Amino acid sequence: MKKIKAKPPTNFDIVESVDYIWEILCDYRENCISEGIDNHDEIWDEICTSMMWIEEECGMKHGKKIKEKE
Repeated sequence: MKKIKAKPPTNFDIVESVDYIWEILCDYRENCISEGIDNHDEIWDEICTSMMWIEEECGMKHGKKIKEKE
């Protein structure tokens, strides 16, 4: 199996942490649940939906932190 080259997050930074998780998930997608095989696309859609919910709960949109509302 290919070694993952993702850089771990530092300083409790939520954006870095989410980016790190995405890098690992994308590597998993490429090496373990390739497109077009069995139900792999369905699994990937579920992963992406779950990550979207996590990002939303953390106040993020498309991997970026949304400014706090005043």
